[in-house]
Amino acid sequence: MLSPYLVENRHLAVKRCKHGLFMYNRNDSYIGRSLDLYGEWCDLEIQLLAQFIRSGDTVVDVGANIGTHTVAFANLVGPTGTVHAFEPQRRLFQMLCGNVALNCLENVVCHARAVGDASGEISIPQLPPPYAFFNFGAVPLTLSLPKSEPATMVTLDELNLDKCQVIKIDAEEMEARVLAGARQTIARCQPILYVENDRPEASKAIAPLLKEIGYRAYWSIFPYFDRRNFYSNTINIWPEDHAPSANLLCLSERLKIEVPDAEPFLGEHDDWKSGMRRLRERPRK
Repeated sequence: MLSPYLVENRHLAVKRCKHGLFMYNRNDSYIGRSLDLYGEWCDLEIQLLAQFIRSGDTVVDVGANIGTHTVAFANLVGPTGTVHAFEPQRRLFQMLCGNVALNCLENVVCHARAVGDASGEISIPQLPPPYAFFNFGAVPLTLSLPKSEPATMVTLDELNLDKCQVIKIDAEEMEARVLAGARQTIARCQPILYVENDRPEASKAIAPLLKEIGYRAYWSIFPYFDRRNFYSNTINIWPEDHAPSANLLCLSERLKIEVPDAEPFLGEHDDWKSGMRRLRERPRK
């Protein structure tokens, strides 16, 4: 049975979800819709990363959106850990802060900032009105639209972290720039990187940087629907031919971490479709 709303106010709703209390836009066609129907969003990603996160760790969430992963990370690192969450879109940032507050999380630092390879100010496209049925988390920051607003951009190296266990990057076509601006942090802390790579051209920019910093990568490809979701909702709203969630799990060559059965990322000419095809063609054990 679906969880009832705890609060309703125009386009906003609050529900008790898998990782805590969440406010979200009911008109959001992806994250909001998934929280509404399943009580979770891309939870298979969180389950994967949870294997690497321990109490007291520092985690960075670039492109935090409304905080679905941020809140889960904060629960994993506990009161002695820290999560830095970056979200430049003003409306999404406000909900991110709201969700951190709803869950009484004192270990999260929310940054209303874009992250890239240099410090400065950029113009980011304005989101459509909140009453529009739209995927509010998939507007490229580099997209040129008639209406835009200024945003501050920083590099992750400016955090001057002395430790960092995981950096998750979902930066709407700026993933390579985020990596470039985190070279010092990566060299010092050797964090696990989880980088969105769902566009054919993204590999061309990401692959050389991974080689430069001494990281190997594996495909992490998950469907948006999980039958074992928090609300036990068996209705899959995503079409059969729907593109999955496609990321790269990136590990330092210095770390002796094995990833059994993972499909290696083959470089700048590789994409998630090729990775998925190779997985399907593997002989069954």
